[in-house]
Amino acid sequence: MNAKLVIVKGCPKIEKENLELIAKFLKFAIEQLGLQDKQIVIRLLGANPQEQITTGAYEPSTKTISTIVAGRHLIDYCRTIAHELVHMKQDFDGRIDQPHPEIGGEIEDEANYMAGRFVKHFIKNILTPEEKSRLGLGTYGSQNEIRKIIREAIDEVLEENNKSN
Repeated sequence: MNAKLVIVKGCPKIEKENLELIAKFLKFAIEQLGLQDKQIVIRLLGANPQEQITTGAYEPSTKTISTIVAGRHLIDYCRTIAHELVHMKQDFDGRIDQPHPEIGGEIEDEANYMAGRFVKHFIKNILTPEEKSRLGLGTYGSQNEIRKIIREAIDEVLEENNKSN
């Protein structure tokens, strides 16, 4: 993976464990988008940066992603990074060389839904229960794990009913 995180002056301190989770997420998202051979620079910003940015931005001329991390949950800014990575992929595919709406439209809608899918998959299938707990996330597992737990609970109730009859 050729991704470089740049912590910009004014960015709040990010714990080592969270930096490791960001790296884990980046590896996953970059692989999903087929960007492993690209040079990727991701700038982590503090609150109120003196830049034209909402929560994140992709700059095609420098192939640089910026995201505000101050006051945001790690999963939220990972979603922003994923959104901007999708724009980077669209750029490499020659799809954002024309002006496009910043809200709605094919380009933004694709970046929104892909980022959401990546984050949900990352939470459900890649983060460990310990990592989910540390981030304050729910500890639900995959659908198969949930079905297994429900099935075991039903079997236990049925077994108890059979014993009492």
